Amino acid sequence: MSPTPPASPASHSGSPLQLPDLIYPPLPWTFQKAPPKTSLSPGQARSARPLVLNLIELIHWASFPLGFYVLAYIFVHANSIALHVESDLLRVFWLQLGMACQVFGGGISGILMHEYEGWQISPFRNILGLRQQSPPEDVKQILVPNFNNAWLRAVAYQMLFTFQTAGLGFFTLGVFGSRPLPLLLLLGGIAVALLGPSEPRTAFTRQGQPVLPLSWSLLIVFALNALANLVACFHFFGPTLVQAWPPSLLPWLAVVPTWLVPWFSLLAPLTVAAGGAYEGWFAESSFNQWQHFIAFVILTLGLGLYGLFYWHMVNGGVH
Repeated sequence: MSPTPPASPASHSGSPLQLPDLIYPPLPWTFQKAPPKTSLSPGQARSARPLVLNLIELIHWASFPLGFYVLAYIFVHANSIALHVESDLLRVFWLQLGMACQVFGGGISGILMHEYEGWQISPFRNILGLRQQSPPEDVKQILVPNFNNAWLRAVAYQMLFTFQTAGLGFFTLGVFGSRPLPLLLLLGGIAVALLGPSEPRTAFTRQGQPVLPLSWSLLIVFALNALANLVACFHFFGPTLVQAWPPSLLPWLAVVPTWLVPWFSLLAPLTVAAGGAYEGWFAESSFNQWQHFIAFVILTLGLGLYGLFYWHMVNGGVH
């Protein structure tokens, strides 16, 4: 009988793939970032410095206390805000729920993806394309230090746009009440997001890179709720902006015609949308980390505008 071969080290400790305590990057402090991913060009890698990545992480998390402050402001002044929605406190709750869905639900979806990626945006590779017989070159491309995970991004986008659709719909419901169209947009949007077909999917590209990985069904219901949300913002915030015009801190804005002032109510939703679009369209195709930072600064500014509009509503009288 031939001697039994010695057991390999893996037989005692198991494969590294079984270790639950592996992290990326393998560093003890969150402000310590991984080196630039190997898929980044030298020019792109220059912006993937720890300082820039920490600023990106900071501005993402900063949207939470800002959003929660706006939620708290609505809660504290619910009776005053209710005067603008036919004294219906339930509709004020829908307004709060809409903000919560957009800030927390949408925000945590993106943060989870960015945390997995080490807060770097880089070219994507889809792990679902890996096969048991795949060559080593393909296996190398799905390693976290090399490329980002396209399937993870697709899941994160689906969750993010689901929460955004719900948030937009809840705001519209709060403004207009339980009428057939707001209810249809909200409930239909949620139903399509959770039950609708995952195919066909978008095939948008910029500079040869795929962007906006979504199902067409979700993108369509999101767009419909976004349009309704613009109408709701104009109806809800526009009159109180007219009452508060010109702003006491910017008296020179008195030169703006009165008929134009209500349209400023669209600045909040459009600024939030501009930040998200800038990240998805430009940052995730150029892989410039500074563009990622700028995108979320724009988005956070939009959240701040919501807080400003609610402040004017509480302090500017009833329309």
